[in-house]
Amino acid sequence: MNNNHSYNQHLQSLNISEKEKVIKRTWRNYFKKGLNLGGVRHIIMESWKRSQRYKVDPNSLQATSVCGEKEIIERRERYKDVLTLIRPFMDDLFEIVKGTDSIIAFSDKDGIVLELFGDSEIAMNASSVNFKVGVNMCEKSIGTNSIGLSLVLDKPMQVVGPEHYCVVWHTSHCSSAPIKDPYTNEMIGVITLVGYYRSTHPHSFGLVRTAANTIMRLIEQNGIKKEKYMINNYFSAAINSISDGVIIVNRLGEIIRINKIAAHLLKISLVENKVYKIDDIQELKPLLKCIEDSITGNDIILQDELSLLYQQKFKLLFTSRKIIVENKYIGNIIILKKKVNNKEIKQHTAKYNFSSLIGKDQDFKKAIKLASKAAKTDKSILIIGESGTGKELFAQAIHNESNRQFENFVAINCAAIPKELISSELFGYAEGAFTNAIKGGKVGKFEAANGGTIFLDEIGDMPLDLQAHLLRVLEEREITPVGSNVSKPIDVRIIAATNKDLFELIKENQFRLDLFYRLNVISINVPPLRKRKQDIELFIKHFLPTKKTDPNVLKYFYEYDWPGNLREIRNVMEQIEIFCDDEMITEDSLPDYLKNDFVEKEQNTSLYQSLANETKKDTMITALENSNNASETAKKLGVSTSTLYRWASEYEINMKDYFKKLKNRDN
Repeated sequence: MNNNHSYNQHLQSLNISEKEKVIKRTWRNYFKKGLNLGGVRHIIMESWKRSQRYKVDPNSLQATSVCGEKEIIERRERYKDVLTLIRPFMDDLFEIVKGTDSIIAFSDKDGIVLELFGDSEIAMNASSVNFKVGVNMCEKSIGTNSIGLSLVLDKPMQVVGPEHYCVVWHTSHCSSAPIKDPYTNEMIGVITLVGYYRSTHPHSFGLVRTAANTIMRLIEQNGIKKEKYMINNYFSAAINSISDGVIIVNRLGEIIRINKIAAHLLKISLVENKVYKIDDIQELKPLLKCIEDSITGNDIILQDELSLLYQQKFKLLFTSRKIIVENKYIGNIIILKKKVNNKEIKQHTAKYNFSSLIGKDQDFKKAIKLASKAAKTDKSILIIGESGTGKELFAQAIHNESNRQFENFVAINCAAIPKELISSELFGYAEGAFTNAIKGGKVGKFEAANGGTIFLDEIGDMPLDLQAHLLRVLEEREITPVGSNVSKPIDVRIIAATNKDLFELIKENQFRLDLFYRLNVISINVPPLRKRKQDIELFIKHFLPTKKTDPNVLKYFYEYDWPGNLREIRNVMEQIEIFCDDEMITEDSLPDYLKNDFVEKEQNTSLYQSLANETKKDTMITALENSNNASETAKKLGVSTSTLYRWASEYEINMKDYFKKLKNRDN
């Protein structure tokens, strides 16, 4: 080892020409004569030995392993963030070495070159021996080289001239440094500077080491920015999931963050990226004194009960807590909670979310995407779909995704309430409004939904005279209970649904056009189950997770039209769960009507096919009787000659007999 070290020192003292001769002689002795007489660094010799074990050909005149275009695209996509970060830096580095016949390359952790910049002449020469984007420079593929060695030894490496294992690289001088993840210390890739051995940049090794260190610092800084961005998003998601209003202000009284509930309670609509102060916002005026007291006061927590008057009068519980960081006051977090009387406690809730909606059908996914976007607005929505398609599930999911998610969700079926009672159900009634009226009157569905969402199912069945009343509610944002002369302001989001063609009802004067346009600000079409049969297996797995389905059973599900849609398939699943004792769902587990429908369709199809075949055969014979050859017959039938011959074989028709008859008839 000491002798080797002394020899290496001697080697360093030689000029480039003398050094090249010594290393070249050592390479020839080792690879041509099998003699290891020293003359190269120990790590180079060890790499040569490994390369021999990998059966790499030292006489190779080009790199033999180059990735295809598809793999290059995939690898670049995986390294997209890193490449975006380092490309500008590689450009800057190239400007330093430009004109010195140099190439700068970035390889991934497998040694595949993903990016390459170079002077035109050396780049062209390198490409001719396959040193280009996609080449595999790992030691196992091409033997000793600086990229492969940096990956193996996990440190910066320089390999010069004949130190390279393969003769193709003997005119090259290569310096590489690994780039590692500053958080996990895992290998990301290698940056390399390549030049001709005799004219290489004198500081190439120092340049790549500095470059690698700088790139790692850039990655670390970018990671910190990304982490801050992620934390910011987590924080936003956290405060928006809280059922109370949250406002965060700094010590100057500027609003740093406000969640959806606070914005909804105070009826605030803030412009993004604009700085607001507490006293800039009119809606916060009733809170201003309390907020200022909490900012300037000594108390850590303040509680007060405030009355706010907008469309209705309600009370807010106001709590403010100072934010202290390293003994320094930096702002306040304010919690607003709507005070609810015991008899006003919410009884109406929505339990379904968009994650509850099952389906991969494209039209169904489109409806979910549209509903999800609509949920973030406060616009009226009309959901259109057949009975049983899950319109109320969509309505509940929209409510639970909206700013009103912690308020009431009230559903009413307009077709299920007698005509004479629907007005009092929707708008309530005053005491003494009619015989047997409840003392003190009754709160209607709209008032119960105040602050939240009302779902008007089967809106197409609403009586025409009541439609005018509903239109007024939408326009005036207030209701008048039956038997009362006093209007009440309401704040409610309306979602309506129908299984009818409202345009047809409008033509028949059964539905108001003006009401339609007020309800149909956003329309969502929910497809029926017969148009999304690809989702049937998902429903089976969802409702019967412990059972397997016989493939023969699926044909019954796919052929059936499911007029009852999701409601019907759920009932079928419940029946199977009760009567199917085995793990496997078989035909015996299915309802009789499902099997009968399949048999009837098969019989009808068979009869139709039989009649169709007879008609096709008769048409073919007529064409043959009036044609001179197969080509003419096929042309008359509008089919290819190969199809004509197939039909003839299928119906056992000898076409030549018909052609002979026609010739004889013509003669």
